[in-house]
Amino acid sequence: IKFLLDYSSGMPIYRQIIDQIRFGIASGQLKLGEQLPTAERFAVELKGKSKYGIQAYKELENQNILETQQGTGTLLAKRTM
Repeated sequence: IKFLLDYSSGMPIYRQIIDQIRFGIASGQLKLGEQLPTAERFAVELKGKSKYGIQAYKELENQNILETQQGTGTLLAKRTM
């Protein structure tokens, strides 16, 4: 998934990431169990501000939408929403 972030929208960046992941799931662009970009990749895409990706991932993990596995990375949970 390619994240399209609008820094001038007034909506927090982490919230935009969450909304785009949820939309990706709902639209079928993202499949259950699919691997997502790492926090390091977010740091590159967000010009060194990986905290937004980490914050979004933590919130989605708390909602059981994402799961992080040692050695595998961040995946969409097998069951979401």
